[in-house]
Amino acid sequence: MALIRGIHCLAHGDKVEARRIAEDIRQHQRLLVGENSWGSAGVYAWYAEELPHYLQEWPQVLFEIDDQRVVPICVALPGGRLRRYFRIPGRIGEYVSITVLGFAHLG
Repeated sequence: MALIRGIHCLAHGDKVEARRIAEDIRQHQRLLVGENSWGSAGVYAWYAEELPHYLQEWPQVLFEIDDQRVVPICVALPGGRLRRYFRIPGRIGEYVSITVLGFAHLG
């Protein structure tokens, strides 16, 4: 078992909604599997060191999770760059447990 650090962007950048969501995340140490999954159902997150520049100012939660609970995803981009992120499998409308380390850009 190894812990990895992930970043999940909240509320598609809407800071008002992100503050509301952050309270639930903080209190219950969980993320909701939403209906906007672009692949298989689950919570999608970036490896902490892989967050794209264009998302760095979005509201976000930094968390830890056991690497055995995630499905790694790697996409090749033009120019040979790789985009790495992961999915925490779950059913739409249910929650996945995480250990919250902190929040950023909620204000």
